[in-house]
Amino acid sequence: MKEARVAVTEKEKGYDVILFDLFRSLKLTIFLFILLAILSIIGTVITQNATSEEYIQRYGVSLYEVLDFFGLFDMYHSWWFSTILLLLVANLVACSLHRFPGVWNQFFRKSGATALEDSMVKILPYVERVSLKSTRTNLEEGIKSQLKKGFKHQKRFETESAITLYSEKGKFSRLGVYIAHLSLIIILIGGLTGSIFGFKGFVNILEGETIDHIGIRLKNKMVEKPIPFSVRCDDFKVAFYDLPGKQRYVKEYTSILSILENGNEILKSTVQVNHPLHYKGLTFYQSSYGAIHDLTLGVLWKGQKEKALFKVPEGGTVPVPNSPFSIRILRYDHQVDNFGEGGQVVLFKPNQQPKAFWLIKNLPQFDQQRGDDFILTIEEVFEREYTGLQVTKDPGVWVVWVGCALLILGLIVSFFFSHQRVWVRIPKGSGKEIILAGSASKNRIGFEKAFQQLADGVRSMK
Repeated sequence: MKEARVAVTEKEKGYDVILFDLFRSLKLTIFLFILLAILSIIGTVITQNATSEEYIQRYGVSLYEVLDFFGLFDMYHSWWFSTILLLLVANLVACSLHRFPGVWNQFFRKSGATALEDSMVKILPYVERVSLKSTRTNLEEGIKSQLKKGFKHQKRFETESAITLYSEKGKFSRLGVYIAHLSLIIILIGGLTGSIFGFKGFVNILEGETIDHIGIRLKNKMVEKPIPFSVRCDDFKVAFYDLPGKQRYVKEYTSILSILENGNEILKSTVQVNHPLHYKGLTFYQSSYGAIHDLTLGVLWKGQKEKALFKVPEGGTVPVPNSPFSIRILRYDHQVDNFGEGGQVVLFKPNQQPKAFWLIKNLPQFDQQRGDDFILTIEEVFEREYTGLQVTKDPGVWVVWVGCALLILGLIVSFFFSHQRVWVRIPKGSGKEIILAGSASKNRIGFEKAFQQLADGVRSMK
């Protein structure tokens, strides 16, 4: 019978009321916070936005497919992570709407204070009694001056037997928790805005080079994304610590960048680590640096005395002169096994497997050991430094900053202020006592100190 009555009651509520009760549930809040904490740990353990080759090498093909199916490699941009954040926003809104109207009315309505009655003295948490020896007129003015030290906007109530002075402050402190709720909602909205409409990309710019696009990673591949202006690297410098020994440690690296629009230089800025460049919603962070090498190779065929020279950029593939072959520079090192400078190359021949080998600049005969019909040598190396920049766009960052400022304000209001009320009842006759009473919504230790100072001030007037 009882179960049937409960079912009827739930049905009478309506689905909208039941749904609202679900969203304002504290259990839902705790569940969502625990879920977000667990997911954040997972997002820290699993490297985000790496290549599929890295994931397969680390987890294997089967586990990689499972993790990829659930979007755990880019979880902060996944639809289900955004849904959890939206649920948390809805939960905070529902919790605030449920209690806020009553607090709002309490904040704006009149205090409803009356003269201090004996029934109130029995239930108020702070009560002090002071014997009366002064005349009533002087005593009332003196007590008013004591009240003004900590409480403003006094009210006066007079009855046949006594005069009550009433004062309160800090009514706004009841709004602190709702300011904090609002700040969390704004922070979550800002995070969602940045996640949906923002991006993070990378670009390498050679000294003197100008770019108008960046690279962003989308589903395991790099995609070029145009930007609404051009960026030129005017100069790049690397400073090292002056320490003994051969090992050099980088002190700082600096890029001097210029922003160009329609061929005109708009601004010039120096970019260092933790000192980015901001322009039109994009932020350029100093991320890395390096160098690209352009090699001039020489090829000497057997039976010939003159070398044929040709240029190969690092990472590029070019044909070998007077042959059907081609060659690619994989990488260039300043020190190859104590032999000095050298480059690792791959030789492509028709109908043969590519062969990788090293060329040493200071050992022109080093390539003879291959036993081929020709010898390859490194004739000249031209090095070009580049700056590596991380480029981000986060339209929700200022929304998050506003939310953080409101959060600090809400915490200050909640923890450092309280709604405090004080009554002082002054009897009209002689031989009676002054009664001081008060209450505080929170921070009772601080209020107790202020209340005791008021009582001591009244006692000093005896």
